[in-house]
Amino acid sequence: MILIRGIKGESYARRIKKGIVDCRDILSALLQPPVTGYEYSDYYEKNLVKALTYFTNEDTKNLHNPRFLHSLLIDYYIPHIYLTYFHVLNERSLEWLDKFEDDYQFIALNVKIDRLTQTAIGNEFFGAKMSYVDSIRQLNQDGTNDFYAACMCSLENLFVDKSDMIMSLQIYNTLSFALLCREQDEKFTDIENEFRIIAYDCPRIQNGIMKQIPREVTILGKTGIEYKGVLNAGIDTVLSSNLFTLNNPNKLLSDILIEEQGMVTLDSRFKSINICDISDDYMYLGGKKACANYIEKMVKCKPKDIYVNRTILREHKMSDLTDAVFVPGYQKVEY
Repeated sequence: MILIRGIKGESYARRIKKGIVDCRDILSALLQPPVTGYEYSDYYEKNLVKALTYFTNEDTKNLHNPRFLHSLLIDYYIPHIYLTYFHVLNERSLEWLDKFEDDYQFIALNVKIDRLTQTAIGNEFFGAKMSYVDSIRQLNQDGTNDFYAACMCSLENLFVDKSDMIMSLQIYNTLSFALLCREQDEKFTDIENEFRIIAYDCPRIQNGIMKQIPREVTILGKTGIEYKGVLNAGIDTVLSSNLFTLNNPNKLLSDILIEEQGMVTLDSRFKSINICDISDDYMYLGGKKACANYIEKMVKCKPKDIYVNRTILREHKMSDLTDAVFVPGYQKVEY
């Protein structure tokens, strides 16, 4: 499967030569949908917001509600989930290319697909083709076991005690269901044909305690005041203001969100993933003209899809699993 991506900034695009692709954190994108010059990049993930409420015990669906937003920012998972997207090569790829401004650079890769799950599985990330539906309710969460299995494989090497994976799997599986489904709105056309990669900094369990890496953050409020600091999971972080006329420029995150009425944006954070986990054939293409030449060449002589056996299917008799404990693989969200 040939995947193509447009990137603004040649230096970022050229990182593919080292096997590196950057994924943007989902929370900053939700608070401020990107203006990139690419027609499909401003799709608002409303179903993801609905799913997030299931992990914060908040009734509101308003992302800018101060209490809801605070619960997201100090969460062990939400600020540490990242996303990037590619276009799957097909006969309409030249039309897709026309949607970009002229200053974009392009990369391509021939991705290795797991035969059983039809996903691409790396270390702390996995990717899959998007589902396009009129409503997410058309899809059954029970019928998405393929990317549940892919998510599990992407995490398994992080845990000595595999039972420590359970909470992380439930959260990632639930959020992935929303992220890998796009509802067809007035902007949708079948030109998009997207393949998404979801990456994460998965928290670890140390001596029975959950640990997450700190995340540097810059918060800009509607008042124009900028706050900087480090988000530590589970802690109401103290951030410093750039307004030095204040007697005390330091404020708690919760107080900042209340004062700004939740109307804040975050600076974007990126996670670099090793694309070598899912491809042996990746390249920097160059500008739009070079990408058009590549598309024409690949459409005329499309290479065969590459399949790998990253997962296996085993059948067990229930009578042989007397000591097994079965837990839900996801939270059932009412969309």
